[in-house]
Amino acid sequence: MRRGIGLAVLGAVAFGVTYADHAPLIPLIAADLGLSDVQSGILSTALFAAYLVTTLVGIGAIDRLGPRRAIGVGLALAALGAALVATAPGYAVALAGKATEGAGSALAFVSATRYIVGLYGDRRSHFALGLYGAGFPLGSALALALMPTLASTLGAWRSAFATEAVLIGLVAVAWTRSPAVLHVAARGDMRDALRCGNCWAMSLQHAAGFGLGLASGTWITVFLLREFALPLSLSGLLGSVLLFLAVVARSLGGWLLAREHVPTKAVMRAGDLSIVIGVALLALPERPLPVALAGMVLVGLGVGLPYAAVFNTAAASLPAAPAAAQGLAAIGGTAGAMIGAPVMGYAVQTLGFGAAWAVVGTVAATALAMTLRARGEEELA
Repeated sequence: MRRGIGLAVLGAVAFGVTYADHAPLIPLIAADLGLSDVQSGILSTALFAAYLVTTLVGIGAIDRLGPRRAIGVGLALAALGAALVATAPGYAVALAGKATEGAGSALAFVSATRYIVGLYGDRRSHFALGLYGAGFPLGSALALALMPTLASTLGAWRSAFATEAVLIGLVAVAWTRSPAVLHVAARGDMRDALRCGNCWAMSLQHAAGFGLGLASGTWITVFLLREFALPLSLSGLLGSVLLFLAVVARSLGGWLLAREHVPTKAVMRAGDLSIVIGVALLALPERPLPVALAGMVLVGLGVGLPYAAVFNTAAASLPAAPAAAQGLAAIGGTAGAMIGAPVMGYAVQTLGFGAAWAVVGTVAATALAMTLRARGEEELA
């Protein structure tokens, strides 16, 4: 079981890298391909649009394929997408590469949550799910911290993407050694999830968490670079702290739930409130660097803490189709990242970073209000 969980987490790290691989390199990619801030934000949109479409249309086929095979195919597509970006002669091919990464992640994301459930059987899998979820911000944080260093060391941003493609390919090969699990395709499908009100509430929660976490991660390096005139490498390193904290918070949230220390809705509310306070600090006019970093810390904790609560509550909301319910929650996060990154880019381009952080805070506050009506996992048992 440990090998299966370890490989699932490693796969999550690989997919997390694809979510943010371009973010710290936006100044270099934009200069090479002649992109505006909005076009740079659409690189994230391409990935998450492909993720959304693949999940909406293909969740039934993915469930029938089985989690182990779906994850393997997803990793192979992620490696291919990174290779396409590395060799892209222009913007269109770079978008296609990001879309390929997104389709691969969609194949694997919900499949891995069902894979972990299969490994655990009737036991509580919250902590393992939290560890798996932590792999995504860990991968994105590594991308923010290491992609600029790779680009500088290897002499070009394309070389950094080529290295990424090779590393993800190695993870795909390692996945072939993962243990098999028993899997029975669900009776329901995405149509049932779309009729489930509590599933939609969890989708909004994941939009405020994962979605806005990725959108914030996309722009945090540029924020530090422009607002505080820090070097690109230092901006990427400091910006990665936001996502490293999400790693810790996702594991912590899963541990608290596995030990039944706090109810799921309390974990969700704590995360939403942390985001609201954090972006308020980031948006303060003329804020000094320590205040901005404190806000970044709160956002990182807030986007990570509710992960296991959201996905286990989603599954409990629709026992006939848990994969579809979790897929709808994942779509919320996808939509948050897909829309959030270019909206923040537009806000930065026209009004400044204060307006961009206000967007993040508004969504988090809406998710916090929604917990007054949503039911937690314990209420659905």
